[in-house]
Parts: sequence; C-alpha cells; structure tokens
Amino acid sequence: MFNILPSIKTAIILLIIGLVLASLTAAGVMFFSPTLIGITSVQMGLLIGELFLPLPIYLWAKKNGANLCKLFRINYVPWRAVTAAIPLSLGLTIIIDELDRFAQTLASTPLEFSKIQEIVTISNPLSAVFIIGVVVIIAPLVEELVFRGFLQRILEYRIRDVTKAVLYSALIFAFIHFNPWWIVQIYIIGVFMGYVAWRTNSIWISFVIHAINNGVAILFSHLADGTMGWYEWKGYVSPIILFAGILLLFGGMYWFRRNTPTYDRRTEFLLIEDQSDNQPKTGNE
Repeated sequence: MFNILPSIKTAIILLIIGLVLASLTAAGVMFFSPTLIGITSVQMGLLIGELFLPLPIYLWAKKNGANLCKLFRINYVPWRAVTAAIPLSLGLTIIIDELDRFAQTLASTPLEFSKIQEIVTISNPLSAVFIIGVVVIIAPLVEELVFRGFLQRILEYRIRDVTKAVLYSALIFAFIHFNPWWIVQIYIIGVFMGYVAWRTNSIWISFVIHAINNGVAILFSHLADGTMGWYEWKGYVSPIILFAGILLLFGGMYWFRRNTPTYDRRTEFLLIEDQSDNQPKTGNE
C-alpha cells in the first residue's frame, strides 16, 4: 500500500457522504429498532450510525491502494505522552464545563433540541457496558480517525499551514454535531485535540482527550442531585475546582510537550488530484 492523500474537495465529499450515511442509518435504526434490555433505539442508532461515518473513506482508500494507518494517522506515541494527556483532559473538561454553564445563562439549550440525555442514560449493567463502550470508546475513536486523522492530515499537507488546518478541522468538527448551543465548547476541544494530533502525528492522544471528556459527561449526568456540592458554586463550577482545572490544563500541556517531540513529517506522499487536474503528483510534507 502507498502513502496517498486525496484532494481537499474529495476529502470533503467523502466526509459528507459519510455523514449522510451515518445519519440515515441512525434514523432508520431509531425508527425500526425496539428497546432491547434497557438499550433504547436512540442508543442503538448512535452506535450503528457512527460506524458508517468512515465507510466512504475506507472504500476510497481500498480502491486507491492507500495505506490506512497513514491515511487515518494511526501511529505509535510513547506512554509518557498518553499519561500526560490525562491531567490535560481533566483540566480542559472542567474549563469547558464552566464555559458551558456560562453559555447556558445567555441562551439555554431547548430540552426538545437534543437527545443527549437519553443517549447517555444507563438503566442496567448491560446498558452501562453499551453506553460506555459507544460514547467513551467507539464514538471518540471513529471521530478522531475521521477528523484529526483523515481530514486534518489532508488540510495540513494541502494548505501547508498547521494553524489553519487545526482551526478548520475543529470548526467542521463542531458544526457536524448540529448543536449551535455547544458549538463554541466543541470547537475549543477540537482545537486542543487537533494540536496534540499534529504534534504527535497520531490520533491516540486526541482520542484520550475525547474519551475522558465524554466519560466525565456520562458520570456527571448520573450523579444524584445534591451530590455536586463539592464541585458547584451558585450554579457554576466552584472557583477552587476551576483553579485546579486551570493548573491541570497548563501542567498537563507542559508535561505533554516535554514528552512529545514534534515528529518529522517529511514523508513522501502521492497526491491524488480531482479528475479535472492532469494527473497525480508526488510531494514532500
């Protein structure tokens, strides 16, 4: 297999097709699938629909003989970098939670707009395994493969501006969640995940950040009322916890940078252009 990258136009088309397939599949499953031992049709639709998101990219890669590991940025990272992502993730999650609470005071999310609470609701041990497996592992992995692995990788190489590549991919990532009330929070997380994916040339650290953020969201949604006194203060995150989150974020970022040297990216790639162009050409990153 070869190190092949499609054009930005082709990448966007593949992404749109994947989103359409995922949405239609999820909608079909939600409509036809009954509740199964505590697992609702919405939850089942999320799992099955998510799996269709990278399918067009996979088929394109097989057709063109592309190296899937290179295309999806599946590269080794040292364990020290992975452990550094844990405090970074926790700090970022706390800060984003505070930002979300502030945003809700300006414009609260309509209850009928999102089914997120139903998606993460655990009703029995089987649904717990299912929800944690989907929301904490499968969904973050699929989305990191597509957005930080595939899309951002192409933007970095094609436009040759890492900052723009990270910002653009994070913006697209935020928009595809189709929730205008969370777009800023998701965008900020996307920027952090894009940065660590670029620095390590791998999706594994961004996957850890994504998984921890989703896992904390599940945990908080199941804590009983009155048990968050240590964390909340007048409807906001406690100043002490918020300060600890800032320390975790900056300390984790420092630890991460110390243990993740910027990797050499001068790999040869075959650039697949659109059919309107003459023929493929090679380039150095």
